[in-house]
Amino acid sequence: MNEKLPKVLKLKSKKQIESLFKNGKSLKAYPLLLIYCTEDLDTSFKVGFSVSKRFFKQAVQRNRIKRLTREVFRKKKHIFTLDETQFLLMFIYLGKELPSYEHLEKAFHKIENKWQKTLSNYEA
Repeated sequence: MNEKLPKVLKLKSKKQIESLFKNGKSLKAYPLLLIYCTEDLDTSFKVGFSVSKRFFKQAVQRNRIKRLTREVFRKKKHIFTLDETQFLLMFIYLGKELPSYEHLEKAFHKIENKWQKTLSNYEA
């Protein structure tokens, strides 16, 4: 199975990001928040990652958190692939302290469980 996260899967379009925050629904598992919505795309999903500048003033810290979150997502991205539905996804880190990889993995596992319940609505 290919576990790469190529450029085509990254959410960069300003219109899509605005649409996501305007029409999106959310799932929360502290310290991660997932905002998602459906949209017609050429790929199964597009994903973005965000960390608040309010709590992490240094870009080095923000970039590290985003890198860790991307890595956790990359390992589990197959759960966000659905045949007929395309999603825009945005992961937002809500914590106030630097997380460890294991801490993010646990939070992601909780989001994964909630996501499976949400997917049943789209498949039915």
